[in-house]
Amino acid sequence: MKSLLIAAGTGANNIIVNIGDEYEDRVDYILIDELESNVWKVEFSAERMFDVVVTRQPVILLATLGGNMGNRSVERLTKLFKSFEIPFSAILIIPFKFEGDSRNVALSIADRIKGESVSVYVFDNETLTFLDLTVKEAIRYADREIGCLLDEILK
Repeated sequence: MKSLLIAAGTGANNIIVNIGDEYEDRVDYILIDELESNVWKVEFSAERMFDVVVTRQPVILLATLGGNMGNRSVERLTKLFKSFEIPFSAILIIPFKFEGDSRNVALSIADRIKGESVSVYVFDNETLTFLDLTVKEAIRYADREIGCLLDEILK
């Protein structure tokens, strides 16, 4: 059975666009890039959540934290998972230090999720500042590293 990967936030959606083809035989995707989209009305219907619960489909949350989209989606999703008693794994991307309060909020959300999920993997964007890479190379590097975290969950 395929896992259900929910990508929350613009950055998470971009990651899936970049690496998603490698996982299409193992993962179904739901991409959330705005809170008022039809995704919330269609993809997260009671029937869909019931299917996940009954079939025990593994759920993976990939979220770019720090921005309003990622943070608010994660809050809504984790409440939804809790209400339906859906276990999930998470890959969380933390903003750079120069992003200030966004980073602090993201770290706080990540700490909370650690207590609510089966497993949590964190990719800290700050690690990219220690590498001698162009921006484009850094994005590719981050995508590969996040792909490795996804592989770890899918084992």
